[in-house]
Amino acid sequence: MSSRILFVFVLFVAGQAARGNGLLVPSERGLPPLAMVAHKVDAVIDEQVAVTTVEQTFRNHTSRPLEATYLFPVPRGASVNKFSMWIDGRETAGELMDAKKAHAIYTEIVRRTQDPGLLEYLGNDLLRMRVFPVPANGDVKVKVSYTHVAPKESGLVEFLYPAKTDGRATRTLDAFSMRITLKSKTAIQSIYSPTHAVSIQRKSDREAIVDFEKYQALLDKDFQLFYATNANPIGISPILYRPVSSQDGYFMLMVSPATEAAKNQRVPRDVVLVLDKSGSMSDAKMAQARKALKFCLNSLNPEDRFGLVSFATIVSNFEDSLKSASKDNLERAEKWLDDLRQSGGTAILPALNAAMDMRPKTDTGRSFTVVFFTDGVPTVDETNPDRIVNAIKSRNSASTRIFTFGVGDDVNAAMLDQLSEATRAVSTYVRPQEDIEAKVSGLHARISHPVMTNVKLSSTGVRLHEVYPVQLPDLFHGSQLVVFGRFSGHGPGSVKLSGLVGGETRELVEEFTFPERTTEGKEFVEHLWARRKVGYILDQIRINGERKELVDEVTDLAKRYGIATPYTSYLVVPDGPMPVSAPGRSFGALPGNRPGSGFGSGGFGGGAGAGFLPPMPTAPGGALPKASEVAKEAAGQARREQAEGKSGGLAAGRGAVQNKQIDEALKQLKPEDRKGAYADALEKAKKDQTVLAEADKNYKGNLAANQIGRQGVDLAVASNELRNQSRLTQTANRAAYGRNCVEIGGVWIDDQYDAKMKLVTIRAQGKAYFRILEKQSKMKEVYKLGNFVVWVAPNGDALAIDPNDGVDELSDEAIDKLFVRK
Repeated sequence: MSSRILFVFVLFVAGQAARGNGLLVPSERGLPPLAMVAHKVDAVIDEQVAVTTVEQTFRNHTSRPLEATYLFPVPRGASVNKFSMWIDGRETAGELMDAKKAHAIYTEIVRRTQDPGLLEYLGNDLLRMRVFPVPANGDVKVKVSYTHVAPKESGLVEFLYPAKTDGRATRTLDAFSMRITLKSKTAIQSIYSPTHAVSIQRKSDREAIVDFEKYQALLDKDFQLFYATNANPIGISPILYRPVSSQDGYFMLMVSPATEAAKNQRVPRDVVLVLDKSGSMSDAKMAQARKALKFCLNSLNPEDRFGLVSFATIVSNFEDSLKSASKDNLERAEKWLDDLRQSGGTAILPALNAAMDMRPKTDTGRSFTVVFFTDGVPTVDETNPDRIVNAIKSRNSASTRIFTFGVGDDVNAAMLDQLSEATRAVSTYVRPQEDIEAKVSGLHARISHPVMTNVKLSSTGVRLHEVYPVQLPDLFHGSQLVVFGRFSGHGPGSVKLSGLVGGETRELVEEFTFPERTTEGKEFVEHLWARRKVGYILDQIRINGERKELVDEVTDLAKRYGIATPYTSYLVVPDGPMPVSAPGRSFGALPGNRPGSGFGSGGFGGGAGAGFLPPMPTAPGGALPKASEVAKEAAGQARREQAEGKSGGLAAGRGAVQNKQIDEALKQLKPEDRKGAYADALEKAKKDQTVLAEADKNYKGNLAANQIGRQGVDLAVASNELRNQSRLTQTANRAAYGRNCVEIGGVWIDDQYDAKMKLVTIRAQGKAYFRILEKQSKMKEVYKLGNFVVWVAPNGDALAIDPNDGVDELSDEAIDKLFVRK
């Protein structure tokens, strides 16, 4: 094979930070970007100076050598240190050249690949390299290293890596990994990613390593990381977002203890472990529960104290008072656990009272925690869940924390949630086939070292309101407290955090400037705030029943932010990626993909629609239906449902459409693929929609059905996820150029679209398509939705985009008319 290589680099510096990672695009028309095998990122950030090294491996699946163009965006103002590739196992360096034609390069690639996702690149910095040859049936590795200064605002440093690829949300064939090493002269406290589930290793107060790794990762969003440095023992770090100056803003506060300071402030604690040993506890459950409790006991420090309570029809104590965590006491406690046998009913209130009776009568400055395990509902003594919760609330005047564990699907989830919520703790559910010990050890590690209790938040200069969680939990060593809310006012203001540290009241005040308006990049704060608010309101409905004002508020928020609830179950989307290539026979073309463009074509490109959409149903003869036809059908369905007194608007029929798509996708899987991550994601989406739809029916007259049993646990888990959500997830709606669009049957449709509107249809990537973009740069937001879009223009007409339908040209006069606001 010839090793002749032609390198041409282009660096175009303009606009904001880049939003798209490396692509290797063949010069031959009809071929999509090459499949990405592996993607490895290693960054070191020392006092805001970030040195990022990227290694990417691409695969040519064809039987012939290819010429291709490599594109890689870098943050604005970055200095490229190295750009090289491997041919025949040898690293070969390239050269860097300046050029001024980045915009033309982008649009030409969009025209050729029919991929509007590449419009992410417009106006961004760009490295370009022409590569020849890319070996037949072979791989090519590219390495990029660059340096830039990570921006810092309100004490928070932001690191953004352009991990998003193209409009098809490509997956890697192998691993996507990121390692970011943080170094600072002052203590690193808050570390947070709104986009990826990172793991954090703190080597010291001044150095931390952030890792993310996933096999066959879906590259559907950029990697975003925030971290704060602070010399105080406890730091408060804000992320503020205010898109409209005339409206209240949104805030996210991260409260984190310094690692070394938290270790030195450790306060001895008292823990009472309560175990249900009623007849419903199977041998397997009991064995797991014993193991979990022994883990808790062995995690105690010598200065800690503990108690053990078991209950069935009657309550039994290991000892009548708390015992020190000495070796002898722990050995006796383990033997006592081993001797427990299952029998009898479930006396929940007497067991809780026995645990709370162990609290010392005088305040010792120690935290007092109850960990409560049960697999059933109360059947002995008090059996009314509301009276049990109220009885414990009335007793809990000394800040006892009750962490509840529901084991199996036969518990009263609403009661357990209320017990934990009322005591500023959390509820956990261990489903059948899940490991109790793993769940207990995860929670115990998180709550074993309290730093500040009875946490309260207040402000001066601005008003903080609609704060979630409503009752702030305790702050623990090794974790951070994340609070969302809204703020009124702007300018200088201060936030005060108060609470108990070792029994003494402590206050921490931090001063910030609250903006009148912010730029883009922090939109996630608003979306995560909405999810937490919806989770809180759903809890109130699940516990107390429906009230019109609560249902209306949940429904409005859910529609606006694409949140799946009992009232908007049709907004459920699969939470896993589509496969790199279709298992079994081809699924056919997807919106945004032409035949052979990666989906079901042997792995080329690894396209996956919007990253979570099943294939769009085909019209007779196998052709894709027109975007305008799908929109008209959705609008007609909405009118029919409205006539029947149903609400939900344009998206109301989405769930039925998606379920048909999921069923069709599952039918096409080979038997050996039906248990894979892809199939699991689709099945889970169907189940979630069923659970939420059933909940809506139950609220109309059978509230208890949403509180107990499998349905109750399903709803409790879903609500808990919303109330604690801290990372962005896929949704069925997106904002585009001031409009809200909903995905229905593979088409993104403006939720205000009406079939009576005048319709203008243009061909995707045609002359009119790009002329509109030249005249209205914000249309990039609409185009990025994909090739099948129906969007309501400012003049009230509907603009449809379709690769197989519509006109190729529009006059400037006709274009301008679309954007004259009525």
